[in-house]
Amino acid sequence: MMQKCYRYILPLLCCLLLAACGSDDGTSPANTATGTSGTQPIMFSAGMGAGKQAATRAANKINSNSDLSAKGGFGVFGCYTGLHRYSDSNVRPDFMYNEHVTYNSINNVWEYTPLKYWPNGEGETSSGSVTGENPHYVSFMAYAPYSDNNGISPDTNPAGYCIPSFSLQGEKSNPWLTYRLIEQAHINKQVDLLYAKHSNTYPILDLTKPTDPNSKVTFQFEHALACVGDKVSINCSDDMKAKLAERVSAGTNIRMDITKLEIVYTLTSKARLVLWNQGEANWQTILSETPTCTRTVTLVDDGHPVVAYNVNETGITTETEKCEWDGSGVFYIPIELSGFPQTAQVNLTYCISTYSGSDWVPGIPKEGSVTINLKDYADAYLPGKHLYINVTINDETTSFIVTAAIADWTPGNGSGQDVEAI
Repeated sequence: MMQKCYRYILPLLCCLLLAACGSDDGTSPANTATGTSGTQPIMFSAGMGAGKQAATRAANKINSNSDLSAKGGFGVFGCYTGLHRYSDSNVRPDFMYNEHVTYNSINNVWEYTPLKYWPNGEGETSSGSVTGENPHYVSFMAYAPYSDNNGISPDTNPAGYCIPSFSLQGEKSNPWLTYRLIEQAHINKQVDLLYAKHSNTYPILDLTKPTDPNSKVTFQFEHALACVGDKVSINCSDDMKAKLAERVSAGTNIRMDITKLEIVYTLTSKARLVLWNQGEANWQTILSETPTCTRTVTLVDDGHPVVAYNVNETGITTETEKCEWDGSGVFYIPIELSGFPQTAQVNLTYCISTYSGSDWVPGIPKEGSVTINLKDYADAYLPGKHLYINVTINDETTSFIVTAAIADWTPGNGSGQDVEAI
């Protein structure tokens, strides 16, 4: 009886031993596809777009690797395509799906857990079983800041709220995410958005196991959003200055006070960002129950007037001729739905005050509003752009002119930075 048992047990033990060896050597098709075994881990580094001059002053911007680390790191999608190069019609982000990568300041590395490993060149593909040095491709996409898409509270989890959903792990398509503007009540929590751009210098598509075991996949992040109003200036026209100077006499000063300044934005509320990209951010419109939303930023209120222009009897300006406000900008999605333009309405109240004797005597308040369409300005619908607002008070009634200027908004110091540095 015992001999009969050995007759069955011995082959069974051999099968189990062979299975154990196969699961440890990294050659299993399932392990190759999922990156759960292997000898060379996949490591990442991050850098910010280089070569441009200005960085936004808007609240909660990400202009450096330090900002990126402080905002919780970034998310990674990885697509394993075997012997085939990346194709948006036949990929799934099932190698990595919204993998959370954070910065370890002690070891000075970007890290995630559990580790994924480079395919070793073995495994099943549609071309059949291959072995050895045949290239097995993995493509990566990344975004920042990381979102767990738990968008219940825009106050406690702003990234989760602003980035509420992703393409499905099993979905055959380019990985994508949705982005929505944060609510007015939480506008100080607004979320910047970055995406990793594929380039010859920093390739992230169709990568194979590198020969250098210390090699890292480098994500070069670019801004996906644009920003409006993070710099607002108010000044007098030359005609206005001349008219005020004519009213100055001995012992009399004239000044212009800004008593109220607010900007009301009408902006696209939600859109989809496709993460596969070799150029500008790939924004797509999506159906939404609220295609646009209104956001209001108050720079000056009635209780805190600002002197925009002051001239004394000698004709010398004693205060700045130009007031500027920094850091109150609003992020916007650089795309608009048909029939729903994105606009900025400037509401301004000012008065001309006269100093005679021992006190200032304010004049009659003058107020007005001017609305501009963001699309009227070239490049306003390109990601990574500032839309600066300039207000020129033109005369002593309610006439003022609102224009805008466009500038590049790119992080760094103008010459880039070490992709490893924090």
